[in-house]
Amino acid sequence: PEIAVQHPQCDPYLRASMAVSVVDCAADVAQIEGLVTKPREGDCIDLTAGKAAADIFLNFRPAPGQLAFWVEGVTNPVLRGPVNCLPYVPSEAYALPGIPEGTYRLHAATWEAPAGASASKPSTPADLAQGGPFTVLERSQLCFQVRRFEDFVASYEWQPVERWHRVPVGLEICLELGGSGGDGGRKARIPQPWTWDARIAGEAAPRRVHVEAETTVGELLKRAGLQEDTHEVIFAAGGFERILESAWTAKQADLFRYAKQVEIRRK
Repeated sequence: PEIAVQHPQCDPYLRASMAVSVVDCAADVAQIEGLVTKPREGDCIDLTAGKAAADIFLNFRPAPGQLAFWVEGVTNPVLRGPVNCLPYVPSEAYALPGIPEGTYRLHAATWEAPAGASASKPSTPADLAQGGPFTVLERSQLCFQVRRFEDFVASYEWQPVERWHRVPVGLEICLELGGSGGDGGRKARIPQPWTWDARIAGEAAPRRVHVEAETTVGELLKRAGLQEDTHEVIFAAGGFERILESAWTAKQADLFRYAKQVEIRRK
């Protein structure tokens, strides 16, 4: 089933010198839902422009016992962070700074120290393995990705929306219930018609114009209550200007994408 909706408006933490076995993020890993509430399995964290690494904020469900967690690289297996130990599961977000681009696996476990050694803490993942010195009460693991987000380039045909896409306002979104990826697949397209708030030079308020893919520039002028012999449609950005030919369609002019850079002027 599908549902269509309208879209509304390197830090030292990771130590390259430490060896780690390669892990397959596509493997069937059973995550105990709730111990780690954020990020979720498969989440993408935006690596903002100008930065070499991202800060990851972890949230945990309250649980008994002490908490241990660490991050290891999937795409770059030589990256592994230390085992962080806290005396309790925090109710507030815990920040892991300086995570570079790549795919990672987060491990978390609640545990108890062995009898007679209450001050001891696990220092390696092996300490929390089955049969190790510490009693593990609960454990979970999940994959997340750090990458630079990209603008979704919309068209009038359905296209898949990835987790790292920035989706512009005004698209028609289709949710495929029960799809892969945990939250279902998503597709998006430019709706037909969509509404262009056409800016008219010299007028304070825009005029609302309905647009389809094959609507010509000349027809847009008529829908705005104007005539081709008195007005023209101009694309203007960064000091560059170009008159849009009256025979061009909205699809050819990529009007949905550049709507804010297009205005109507008197000839």
